[in-house]
Amino acid sequence: MKSLLFVIVAALVLVVSVSAQTSLSLWPYYVEVTPERADGQLYDFAVPLPVMDKARADLADLRLFDSNNREIPYAIRVRRELDEKREIPARLFNHGSAGPSTSEVSVDLAENPGEHNEIEIETDGTNFRRQVVIEGSDSGREWRMLSNDGVIFSFASQNNVAESQKVSYPTSRYRYLRVKVSRDPMTDDETPQVTGVKVLMVVREKGWLSTWDVPVPSYQLQRNQGAHATVWTLDLGGRVPCDRLSIEIAEDSFSRPFQVESIDDPQNVRLLASGDLTRHSGEEKKPLVIYFNEETVVRKLRLQITDYSNPTLNITTIDASAPARQLVFELKGPVAEPLRLFFGNE
Repeated sequence: MKSLLFVIVAALVLVVSVSAQTSLSLWPYYVEVTPERADGQLYDFAVPLPVMDKARADLADLRLFDSNNREIPYAIRVRRELDEKREIPARLFNHGSAGPSTSEVSVDLAENPGEHNEIEIETDGTNFRRQVVIEGSDSGREWRMLSNDGVIFSFASQNNVAESQKVSYPTSRYRYLRVKVSRDPMTDDETPQVTGVKVLMVVREKGWLSTWDVPVPSYQLQRNQGAHATVWTLDLGGRVPCDRLSIEIAEDSFSRPFQVESIDDPQNVRLLASGDLTRHSGEEKKPLVIYFNEETVVRKLRLQITDYSNPTLNITTIDASAPARQLVFELKGPVAEPLRLFFGNE
């Protein structure tokens, strides 16, 4: 992660740099910010909500200065949850044994395979728990250990199957991998054979949300295709990114159709989400989360719940959220504080 952030910072220096002589009067707004040390000389902070309201949607107008008006280059990370996979073409060769109870196979990823960090291993048999060793090599002759504590398993009971064929290892660029699979001494009578291998680059990153309270307004009674409905007009406090609402409802049980629309432009109302809000009797009263079809920059939302002949639901709190915009920068030495984030230059 550290090297990735350095690359991001370096790549964006030319994009965000502004001459020290640039007049800051071109930026009508600024806020003082307090960064946190992320790693080594890297610092970060979440872009505040009022900044996103007045800044450009892509945040390209942000400028960071210390109190001596020295500009600090930065990068912006949108902290969305990531779960991405890329398969690297692989050729298996040298099927063989590495002892009386271990089979092995070598994998050729060809020249310049890029980064990889996970392997999926198919073996014969069922109901097993097998130890896996993964080694890497640039030449196919000298090998280095990548993982010596991997485990794959498969257990079946009636119609249920629990299995895992994946073994992760530190991100690598090795062209060659060597996979060793040992038999399960409890269930395997023979050494298992490796029948297939997939090599992957997997990126998993937990998201980080910016969340803020939305005042619960008075509602209006309307009709939706002839049925009784209740409408709340929500004000997010500014035109900001949003991709979900979290709603607390007082009632114990209900099931009602809903829809959420963007109404910033009354001539161009856009549907952001629709579905059913449901809670069964006896369930814990957790907030209900409405996920939008996609993130949008919006200030005014219309939440409509169709009640039919039921009384209006009692909404007690509403929160809005979006993946945080994190500003990341490098400080190699002492800096004159406070830092100021300028914005609003269209």
